[in-house]
Amino acid sequence: MERQATGAWAEVRRGWQVVLAGLVGVMFGISALPFYTLGVFVRPLEEAFGWSREAIQWGFTVQMLGMLCVAWALGLLTDRWGARRVALLSQAGLGLGFLGIAAVGSLPQWYAAWFVLALLGAGTSPIAWTRGVAGWFDSARGTALGVMLAGTGLTAVIAPPLVTGIVAAHGWRAGYLALAGGVILLAMPLTALLFRDPPGAGGAAGRALPGMSRREAFADRGFWIMLLVFFLVTFAVSGLIPTLVPLLMDRGFAAADAALYASLAGAAVIAGRIVAGVLLDRFWAPAVAAVFLLLPAASCLLLASGALSSPPLIALAVVLVGLAAGAEFDIVAYMVTRYFGLANYGLIYSQLMMGMLVGGGFGPPVFGRVFDQTGSYTPILLAAAAIFATVPWLLFAMGRYPSFAPARA
Repeated sequence: MERQATGAWAEVRRGWQVVLAGLVGVMFGISALPFYTLGVFVRPLEEAFGWSREAIQWGFTVQMLGMLCVAWALGLLTDRWGARRVALLSQAGLGLGFLGIAAVGSLPQWYAAWFVLALLGAGTSPIAWTRGVAGWFDSARGTALGVMLAGTGLTAVIAPPLVTGIVAAHGWRAGYLALAGGVILLAMPLTALLFRDPPGAGGAAGRALPGMSRREAFADRGFWIMLLVFFLVTFAVSGLIPTLVPLLMDRGFAAADAALYASLAGAAVIAGRIVAGVLLDRFWAPAVAAVFLLLPAASCLLLASGALSSPPLIALAVVLVGLAAGAEFDIVAYMVTRYFGLANYGLIYSQLMMGMLVGGGFGPPVFGRVFDQTGSYTPILLAAAAIFATVPWLLFAMGRYPSFAPARA
């Protein structure tokens, strides 16, 4: 254990700058910044153009579809070029994408701008950042990934109030100009200064890193187990989090009180990412995953109970959901490095991320559809509880971590 701790500290001294740059990259990346700020723009756009709220929020779905179109290509490019080059080019693209959104004047232009944002900026998703950070760490890999990916939680806390102030003072277009400026003037220079690929990453050297070939990975049952598990878990988590506020309001809570409870989920996401990362360095990843991904089953049962009115129980239910939401991306990234290696990490991770994107995209509308049809969230909450209670156990079939020799595509 002492030797492991010594190795971990050596890795931290060598790679902390990469983690810092990755954390800021995630904060200003496409997986966090557009998602956590979209709500700020809904009413200003509604007032400016008369668009419905549903029509405005379809922009995020268009972004998801755009990311599905290019995720596999970004995975390949990250493996071949290295994470740093992909991240820098995509940060420039994301900044241009936000400038494009700021210039729209019609609903078709709004959707087109979101699609272009995805095409140009998808490389600022965790594909590149996790690929870059994972190569610098071994003993402390889980902790490093957890700290870096906590950037999404920081965005959820920091970005909405800042952007709200800008929009209130200068209008919605200024808000998107500010997002573009943040990416290009803050995140991109930090990436250029501090984010470095590990030795041997990219090009022929990168393909000689230890790990499975693409054919071996996609023929391995572990890949399909992970795809199924994280598709279903992401579906349930993504449907559950947006449901918290309306569900609590249906139970008689004031909107402000319901939002306050929901904000606990954001804090729990940060805690979940860091705590899960630390545990992944010390325990078998499927066991850590089972613990974190089982937690929301209790949340769903508590929320489905019509008698739920105790503030401590409500807070507990929300926090357990947030912990799982925070841990899942850490777990996926870490398990890919341990079960499939780094040789083709970008492509393998991108395929799993595509499954999570689809699950996340279908979660909210399915939860809403069930409510519209039944007048209650209880049926879908019970279904989600069944997912959380049963699906994570499938990861135990992954077995021990394999040992790798250098692999080619």
